[in-house]
Amino acid sequence: MCGITGIIHLEGGRVDAAVLRRMTDVARHRGPDDQGFRLFSLATGSHAAYDPSRGPPEGGFTGGLGFNRLSILDLSPRGHQPMANEDQTIFIAFNGEVYNAFDHRPALEKAGHRFRSGTDTEVIIHLYEEHGIEGCLERLNGMFAFAIADLRRGEVHLARDHLGIKPLYHARHAGMLLFASEAKSIMAVPGFPREADPAMLDEHLLFRYTAGEGFLAKGIRQVRPGFRLRIDAAGEVRTVRHYEIPDVQAGDEDAAARFEAAFEKSVKSQLISDVKLGCQLSGGIDSSMVTSIARERFDQDLDAFSIIFDDASVSEEPWMRIAATKTRTTLHAATLTFDYFIDHLREATWHYDAPLNLGNAVGLFLLAQEARRRVTVLLSGDGADELLGGYPRFFLAGLRPGVLPLLPALRRVPGLGPKLVRNFDAPPGLDPEAWFIKYSSSMRDGQALALRPGADLLAPVERRREIFREGRSTFLDDCCKYDMQTFMVELLIRQDKMMMAHSVENRVPFLDRDVVEAARRLPMRLRVGGHPFRRDAMERGTKVILKRMAERRFGRDFVRRRKSGFGLPLLDYFRHPRFEALLNDSLVPGIAGRGWLDPATVRDWHARIRDRGDTTLTEAMWSVVSLEIWAQECLDKAPEIRTPRALRPR
Repeated sequence: MCGITGIIHLEGGRVDAAVLRRMTDVARHRGPDDQGFRLFSLATGSHAAYDPSRGPPEGGFTGGLGFNRLSILDLSPRGHQPMANEDQTIFIAFNGEVYNAFDHRPALEKAGHRFRSGTDTEVIIHLYEEHGIEGCLERLNGMFAFAIADLRRGEVHLARDHLGIKPLYHARHAGMLLFASEAKSIMAVPGFPREADPAMLDEHLLFRYTAGEGFLAKGIRQVRPGFRLRIDAAGEVRTVRHYEIPDVQAGDEDAAARFEAAFEKSVKSQLISDVKLGCQLSGGIDSSMVTSIARERFDQDLDAFSIIFDDASVSEEPWMRIAATKTRTTLHAATLTFDYFIDHLREATWHYDAPLNLGNAVGLFLLAQEARRRVTVLLSGDGADELLGGYPRFFLAGLRPGVLPLLPALRRVPGLGPKLVRNFDAPPGLDPEAWFIKYSSSMRDGQALALRPGADLLAPVERRREIFREGRSTFLDDCCKYDMQTFMVELLIRQDKMMMAHSVENRVPFLDRDVVEAARRLPMRLRVGGHPFRRDAMERGTKVILKRMAERRFGRDFVRRRKSGFGLPLLDYFRHPRFEALLNDSLVPGIAGRGWLDPATVRDWHARIRDRGDTTLTEAMWSVVSLEIWAQECLDKAPEIRTPRALRPR
């Protein structure tokens, strides 16, 4: 796990090495163990190392790579990046881990490739030499974002992993293509605009994140998961898709067994590390299953890390303790207090590069801080909900076709009718695609229009509909694929940024390529199913196969409890005097000056939350708070170079 940066001058101009260094220094927290730079020219094939202490080398270099290293495999200087092939005609800057890399090494050695390190980075270089960019990517199973500069062919390839576990941003500015693991590196380039993209504001307001290539900061785009960019010596930039989440195929009797075997193999493969490793343990079945299998394969004590709350109504501490006992792991539980939350909200936002989608990102920030005292790598349960249909919206999507025709009669039933309307026909009259897309929004249309009169609420849905229509299976299968390409990607960015704020690598065994492909072959009844009129239908009817697996390890009561997630007591937080001071002294004045949102509506919402305990406004209020804090931390201020937390005295 590391961080990459780069500049390619598309019009033949000379790269400013000092700018490349600044881009790289801003993200030093991603790799405090080592740093490296390589300048090159695609037109001439010339290249040179850049040592900032000696000044830039002579030469008309039109491109450059920067790298911050977090040492995980082969801790020696042989793992230094950017790394070259034997004749120094190909260079790579690589962020991530490839879990099947060493499976390819014998064949590469037989083909004549010589290895000088024990890193997966060097395997990627030789796979690229042997098979080209498509053949290389086809053979990788892991998480990655990398840049390969091929001076023989005069081209650069930027690639993001198949599911978006590692982030990769790019932008065009002043005739250059800029790219980096973090958006703040791009915004550190002199003259780059620090502005919000007006076309993205309404989407962010509705969903609290932007999907696809979109990004809230103007001029910056994300490389979509499963995509790559090719840049040639003439300055042409082409976007190519190298992977698509498979559409569901009819499973057979062995589908469940193949999924279980693939998942266990994935956890085992992701235990490889030359530094100490642990697990995130939230108390839910996803992280508990990862921890359980990891402990079976681990030949030494295993540490697990959790976040708990003072408020027992939102804390899963009892279930964490049960999971830790059953898996024989040492549990380290840190308490997220309001004071910690408010004290670190701005710093977490700076690391996130965007408004915090969920306030619990500060909880992950704390978890990473505590974990870094003992380990450098963590395994988590991310991805299971999207892969296996774990959210209530999947269960409801399966029921909706049968319920809609009955709604005219059922809507008059006291108590039941309004609830059915909210779940299956709100806003009214939407087609199935738009209904599912809107169901995952975090703000009601009326709330968004109160904040931004004249907001365009249709365009964000239509942009997302294009992603939804990339699925070509049943409606429910396509709902899962859509979530994997939208909401899941944002959750993975949250994990990456909060972990890397403390120089911790996060791994996600559920998103191993073989696991994903095995899951997409499962019959729907093993993902989302069950009788709709059972009292515990929702608990039993999502992630069916995983719950069956977990029952064998943790018991029926552990598995069939109500899903609670990782929520925050936002109502209490928003009524705290320290929050009110933050709102009045900083946030509302900022909102008023910016002109994006109506400050009177914000004040009214807070008064209703404070005085009447109005819980219908807490999520919408969080969208307002997180947006303004991002604007203050990431737009109003130039990105600064900070000493990585991993290097600060404790």
